[in-house]
Amino acid sequence: MQLRTSDLAAATGGVLHGPDVVVDGASQDSRQVSPGQLFVPLVAGRDGHHFIAHALAAGAAAYLTQGPRHGGTAVEVPDTRAALQAAGRLARRRLSVPVIGITGSVGKTSVKDLLAAVLRRRLVTAASERSFNNELGVPLTLLGAPDASEAVVVEMGARGIGHIRDLCSVAQPTVGVVTRVAAVHTEVFGSIEEVAIGKGELVEALPATGTAVLNAGDERVAAMAARTTARVLTYGATGDVRGAGVESGPDLRARFTLETPWGSVPVELAVRGLHQADNALAAAAAALACGVDLEA
Repeated sequence: MQLRTSDLAAATGGVLHGPDVVVDGASQDSRQVSPGQLFVPLVAGRDGHHFIAHALAAGAAAYLTQGPRHGGTAVEVPDTRAALQAAGRLARRRLSVPVIGITGSVGKTSVKDLLAAVLRRRLVTAASERSFNNELGVPLTLLGAPDASEAVVVEMGARGIGHIRDLCSVAQPTVGVVTRVAAVHTEVFGSIEEVAIGKGELVEALPATGTAVLNAGDERVAAMAARTTARVLTYGATGDVRGAGVESGPDLRARFTLETPWGSVPVELAVRGLHQADNALAAAAAALACGVDLEA
């Protein structure tokens, strides 16, 4: 997404130094900066400010900084991590298209990839790279969405209660998909019940005009219907979107009849594994909620 550095300075509470230029997307890794991007140096195990000069040499149009400046165009901010999230909120405000958030203990990356593949048959679609699903990956996904985007798919992970809520404050999803609740990360969540509380923050954040896509086969996920004012669309063996006659062919690809409130159509997945059938149902339900036709 193309943004002026003056707008970034206003959104982040920063100070613009140097010419007011346009940036297109952002990167926190100086080794992966593309020409025209905004470089975001983070202070973690290493201080990213040490790599500003390298990012500029690679073609970065501007950079955030909470420390020294290295010439060029800089937006000086109190905290680059917080500024990245503020920049993500700015990018989200520029988008008037469906934003689909996906969370769950398992399957969210597969659902994200399948959903992006379906949406791209009809819509210009941006999606999280790899598993960019945290407080850095979500704003980077929004900033990386092309201006012509017609849909954005955002994966959301959590390491504790409140994390999904914070990510939703940046992404402001209009469609939310919850895959499963399992006893993962219980060292920080404490119990599977707390995992369910954390994952359900996604449906709580949806607007009344949005859609919550819930796994009917997981009782903790299905119970999240009571936590949202959005329309609820379920998937699974007893869901609104179902796979009838699921079987695995000799190539290990799942085949089934996709049955939905919009009609039915035969499906053969391009990915291997019978377990992908449930992921495909989640992706199909989310795509249909975004207005994509059944044939796509």
